[in-house]
Amino acid sequence: MKRIALAAMLVAVTSVAVLAQPITVVSTRVLVDSCAYFPQLSADGTMLLYSNTEASELYLKDLASGRVTTVADQGLPGFDARFAHDGRIYYVTQALGKDNLVYRAAHCYDPATGQSQQVLKPQHGAVYVLPAAQGVAIEGEQQSYTTAKQVGLYAYTRNSELFVTDGEGMSLSSPAGECAGYLWPSVSPDGTMVAFEAAGKGLYVCDLAGNVLHRLPSASMPVWLDDNHIIAMTNTNFGAQRDKGTFLYVTTLDGEVQRLTDPQEHAVQPMVMGNKLVYVADGGQIKEATLQWTRAAANTDNRTLSATTHPKSRPAGAQPAPRVFLNPGHGGHDSNDRPTPYYCYATNDTLPYYESDSNFKKGMALKQILENRGYEVGITRTENKTTDDLDLFEISSLANHSGADMFLAIHSNATGIERKLNFPLALYRGWSGEPCVEGSDSIASCVMRHLIGNYTTVWSHPLRIYGDWTFYPDWGPKTGLGVLRYNKLPGMLSEGSFHDYLPERRRLNNDDFCWLEGWNLSLAIDEYFGQPGTGENGMVAGRVIDLNGETPYAGYKFGLDYCPARNNTTVTLLDNRKQVVAQAITDSLDNGFFLFRDLVPGVYHLQAGTMTRTVTVRPHASTYCNFSY
Repeated sequence: MKRIALAAMLVAVTSVAVLAQPITVVSTRVLVDSCAYFPQLSADGTMLLYSNTEASELYLKDLASGRVTTVADQGLPGFDARFAHDGRIYYVTQALGKDNLVYRAAHCYDPATGQSQQVLKPQHGAVYVLPAAQGVAIEGEQQSYTTAKQVGLYAYTRNSELFVTDGEGMSLSSPAGECAGYLWPSVSPDGTMVAFEAAGKGLYVCDLAGNVLHRLPSASMPVWLDDNHIIAMTNTNFGAQRDKGTFLYVTTLDGEVQRLTDPQEHAVQPMVMGNKLVYVADGGQIKEATLQWTRAAANTDNRTLSATTHPKSRPAGAQPAPRVFLNPGHGGHDSNDRPTPYYCYATNDTLPYYESDSNFKKGMALKQILENRGYEVGITRTENKTTDDLDLFEISSLANHSGADMFLAIHSNATGIERKLNFPLALYRGWSGEPCVEGSDSIASCVMRHLIGNYTTVWSHPLRIYGDWTFYPDWGPKTGLGVLRYNKLPGMLSEGSFHDYLPERRRLNNDDFCWLEGWNLSLAIDEYFGQPGTGENGMVAGRVIDLNGETPYAGYKFGLDYCPARNNTTVTLLDNRKQVVAQAITDSLDNGFFLFRDLVPGVYHLQAGTMTRTVTVRPHASTYCNFSY
């Protein structure tokens, strides 16, 4: 078998060799007309399992009679269900506990009787339903379940770790190194290799010890056709966000490729059973293609697994910590990063502004603050590079597989019109007042209350909270934001402010101002989970404004934003005995912002120029003090 080093360069599918022996699509038929997702075929090809777009219902269709049965309609059972070899169906449900943590349980549905039974009781964290060589395995972080005593090999991931097991011995490694997470692992038919995606890096094939054998182009949801062919979904702009123009291709392990569907079909979510390829086309239409090809010869390599302890994220019965999954939006200073340069009067120069920079600063600040309080935090990027600007489907999949209790996408907004505004906006999946995932509206309310309380900015209008289906009616029924489209976590997208409101853009270029939004988001998350933040210190933030300076902001008349900010101005913080505690100097970017972190609660005095203000710092809270003179 040809082995390629991990650092081998990623090449676009269009630049590599085509299959020497093409795969023929013999026939294609439509199995479901619309609004159906995540299809699975039974082993005999007679039954189809699928979900609706909200994951709220799971359906079973008899392909001979056309009869459709509802398998489950409570607890978001869609997206993660699978057939066992005997035709039974295994799926996962979720529910919010009183602590707003998400608890997941596994169930078995028997089509012969129409009855379901719980096979894994509710537990905090991730629960995966996984195909195994001779059955189905369900991996939970506290408990697991298999459909037979010996189900054979199966693979799963947690963050950037890959696990391969037969239920006893186990191999584990991080073959692609650290990234936002690994997705869609599966063992080859001959049981000697594992295919998976490393978010932002591409597809990999490794052996059971985690040694990389092949690195393939960027794509999602890889599935084995045989021991030498993998089918996956990608875009005409390889590595770009795959909202439209997605197609399925098949590749050999040596990189020979063939396109199987037309990009105009927008084919996603492939599944293979024998010579049948099932996938979702535009509008949620499920199609089945019959394939014909020369199968690769079976690999006769012997497989071995190291006998390691089955990994669990924490001891059974331990107090669960809230888990948050963050997505700082955009990345890499690319065309979709909405670059909006502006003229800085202090430097007499044009300064760049990229939304990804401020999103990233907010997200990393929030991650650090939450981790210091004992949260478990996942995040889609820890740098601001093009490769970190993940596909929207990857983002939602990483969140769903993280075992998190909530999801937060961090952005700033732009009107796209001449009239500029500034207010915080929250969007969650569903209709306004009717979120698809329980708890999403509560998260949005907490976040907006804490953001609108930031008095170092100027708000032109009150906060806004919407369901994304309500907010974007022209996008089509139940379309909404791509990052929320397949996301089963309670969560939302936060547009913290408007970066095309020029005074706010100046503030967003200040690192401490971005940290402040991360801090306020952390207070909102604490409120949602009922975390008291006992013993934590507080902070003071503010701005220094020149009331007598020449107005540089024509047309920006909200609050004091028509006045220039004072650059390079010292603000002194004194305790109640008038002893100097700290000093801050406003930057030269026309925002006048200052910040004092980690302050012991109590009374303080602030001096700027000839002015002195007295403030009371509260524990685990935001305090504001603006100067205008």
